[in-house]
Amino acid sequence: MAETPNFPSPIPDFDAKEFWDGCNRGELLMQRCAACGKFRWLPQPMCPFCNSLKREWVKVSGRGKVYSYTIVTHPVHPAAVSRVPYNVAQVRLDEDPSLILVTNLVEIGNEDIRIDMPVQVVFEEHEAGVKLPKFKPL
Repeated sequence: MAETPNFPSPIPDFDAKEFWDGCNRGELLMQRCAACGKFRWLPQPMCPFCNSLKREWVKVSGRGKVYSYTIVTHPVHPAAVSRVPYNVAQVRLDEDPSLILVTNLVEIGNEDIRIDMPVQVVFEEHEAGVKLPKFKPL
């Protein structure tokens, strides 16, 4: 389902371009240090663990668990007026406990969301050519 017109779109910076390109292809990619093998989110040029500048993008399963969430009842942007109430969730990916994405949960009522609930990524078209990773219950 397309978002409300004029809702802000992601602006991929240099370090996150591969992430957004993957989303548009229906793949969840995470940056990993090619030297020490540790995942990192948010993407960045230097590994915070070993200081290497070597990095790679790895397709991950897209499975995880709800780490935290809130229900937004007051729109924070004019384009969100028709969406309230809506959820904003943190999903911890199965591949690494440090990979926590801020997202929305779909295909579930806000009242049914639970911490540690297993979820799977889905990609929803935000606007033509832009897909956002969201998560649905497993």
